[in-house]
Amino acid sequence: MLPTGKHKPEMLGLLGTIIDDIRGRALDAALESRLNERFGAGSDAYQNLRRLLELGIDEGWVAYVDIQGAAYRRGCIAEPAAQTAELSVESGLLENVKGQYHCHTLGEINMIMPIDADANFCGHGAGWKVFPPMSEHFPTVKGRALMMYFLPQGR
Repeated sequence: MLPTGKHKPEMLGLLGTIIDDIRGRALDAALESRLNERFGAGSDAYQNLRRLLELGIDEGWVAYVDIQGAAYRRGCIAEPAAQTAELSVESGLLENVKGQYHCHTLGEINMIMPIDADANFCGHGAGWKVFPPMSEHFPTVKGRALMMYFLPQGR
């Protein structure tokens, strides 16, 4: 069972709106543009997601597992299910981390929320980054950032 807290139902409701927009779409540059236009850094949805993630850290249901101490923490918000379009939703709190090289066989959607003004994930600042199926990279965060990862089938 995943951790929960006072604000997690609100987060799941907001995620439902975003996931419904993602549902059935290819993980590609067009989806990345759409997410940044509809739910990007200047939007109310983005600001609400950030607020809820910060509350989730305090409540213990966001970034609750130490991977590399305070520099790299992760946690699962939602497991793949019909209501999440078979996406798992993961959270991360990272600072100057270079992860292991890997391939996204099914793709990956990332929401990047810099804590440090110049923080970025794989060269991308505040907003959304979509990795298409079969893309490969070293996941790298420069500076300190709060993130969400949407993983098809949890992979």
